[in-house]
Amino acid sequence: MKISMMLVILLLLGGCSGTPVQYHSEREIPEGPGLLTGADGAYQRHR
Repeated sequence: MKISMMLVILLLLGGCSGTPVQYHSEREIPEGPGLLTGADGAYQRHR
């Protein structure tokens, strides 16, 4: 019983020490350069 309680406490405290993660949906266009956007990261219309 003591071991299981200690394991639960260890798992709960272990989850608190993580670093935040930047969420980016796969359905959105990522920022930065791309195949059609060029080095500026935005669509450039050539004249």
